[in-house]
Amino acid sequence: MLAFLLILTLHEIIVDAEEHAYQQFIECAFDSQGQVDHTWRYGYDGKDIMHVDLVKKAVVATSEPGKMLEEERKHMEYIKRKEEKLKMVCSAVKTVFLKSNNSLSRAAKPAVLVSAGGEQDQKYLKCVVHGFYPNVIRVRWTQKGRPVYFGVSSTGLLPHRDGTFQMTSYLSLINMSAHGVSCETEHLSLDGILRKTNEEKSQITQHVLWASAAFFLGFALPVFLTLLFIWKRRHTTRPPEDTSDRSEASLSLNLMNMSQET
Repeated sequence: MLAFLLILTLHEIIVDAEEHAYQQFIECAFDSQGQVDHTWRYGYDGKDIMHVDLVKKAVVATSEPGKMLEEERKHMEYIKRKEEKLKMVCSAVKTVFLKSNNSLSRAAKPAVLVSAGGEQDQKYLKCVVHGFYPNVIRVRWTQKGRPVYFGVSSTGLLPHRDGTFQMTSYLSLINMSAHGVSCETEHLSLDGILRKTNEEKSQITQHVLWASAAFFLGFALPVFLTLLFIWKRRHTTRPPEDTSDRSEASLSLNLMNMSQET
């Protein structure tokens, strides 16, 4: 089981009164024997532009903006500094993240919820992962199966009183679509990768609405119509008129007429 830490640094750059985001992404991976992998990537305005290949001892540009940085950083001294800094960061990460919290005796599975938020021009996806133990976990965003590195930010690990942990990861949708985006979680308590999407939540909401509509049409509506029919019938039906007084008046009038004739 690998343990990962994602670190994002963001620098705001203002060019010709326009704001741009310059990002760095660091990933450290471990197993029970120690460190097994690490990466250092660069991004600009949410797009991958360059990464440091420590195996080949080279800086590799992945876009046009990254080629300028590649020329400036291709010397060995720069690569050596990055390698030493990665070792220092990953060593500190290992020390912190591999210290287990003994308040729980067994692994607790995380609960994952993906939702959307933000205004029209600042939309984002939020992935809340909570209730897991131990605190070694990997949470990442993918789009159609491919990892998304940039436009991502995280709260880091937050402890709960019961000994479990929580973290929230955000994905900016300024430069990308939410279609096909998933939040993937890997944890010791899970069998494989747990994938959640905001589309699943929308489908659940749609099913609830359909179920509510079916209940209304199948049960509530007939009951309402029946009650309405009874109410109308009670208010339109009048009691029969009492004709006894009219008969007595007619009889009295006839008697008066008869008395006048005699």
